[in-house]
Amino acid sequence: MNQAEAIEFVMRGQVDGVEITPRTIGLSQFNEFNQQAEAFLAGSERLALGKAHVEILEGSYRLRVLLPVIALAAVEPDLRLLAREDALGEIDSKRAEIVTRWQTRSKAAEALSYEIRPGTAALPAVCISKASDYHVGEVSPWVAVEKYLLGTVVDMGGAQKANVHVRLDDTGRVVKIGASQGYLHDQRENRLYHKILVHVRAEQHHRTSDLRNLQMIGFVDYQPVYDEAALDRFAAQGKEAWRDVADAVAWVRELRGGE
Repeated sequence: MNQAEAIEFVMRGQVDGVEITPRTIGLSQFNEFNQQAEAFLAGSERLALGKAHVEILEGSYRLRVLLPVIALAAVEPDLRLLAREDALGEIDSKRAEIVTRWQTRSKAAEALSYEIRPGTAALPAVCISKASDYHVGEVSPWVAVEKYLLGTVVDMGGAQKANVHVRLDDTGRVVKIGASQGYLHDQRENRLYHKILVHVRAEQHHRTSDLRNLQMIGFVDYQPVYDEAALDRFAAQGKEAWRDVADAVAWVRELRGGE
């Protein structure tokens, strides 16, 4: 692979008194750690990693990923920010989620630690252990917002907590929106598998625009229809108005001064 940069994800620790190595790691732990490393690299923008190659190396459990330079460049700003332990609110929300998960595991199991090692000395290594304290700084990255979301309802209801799952038109992602059972019960129109516009309260990440803790304010009447007869009348009027213009493009060009 041309112009590749290396980055390593390292997990150190013991399971039942046995050190974690490529030969002793359990299948579930192997799959989970590799998937978390991939999620960290991809971030919330789901960076394409189809051209990344991997190696598994000795030294606890080391996953070495060879990334295209352009892919590492997308991760580099967050790696620099992670030189500060109060930077979780400033980095990509998915990467912050993985760091938080690893730190929680490290504090629960004293012998367990994680490390992210860029292959260049220009970027700092990220060490996550019982002693680390990665957290959100004084300014929270999440702000309260109200939004109108357009999409298709793919699921709704719930025995304990009612919610509505909507596949958004703009991203294709499915979001879960909390709702009251009474409000959903009183809906006279069948919303399931129909296009809807919904008004929600949520928290939005100031950098990534991710939404979380979505709560429904209400469905909004949404009927994207047009009057076909009126459209035909407007088209006929336009055709009549331009009837004496042989070349519309030349006419517009002339009005613009011959450009």
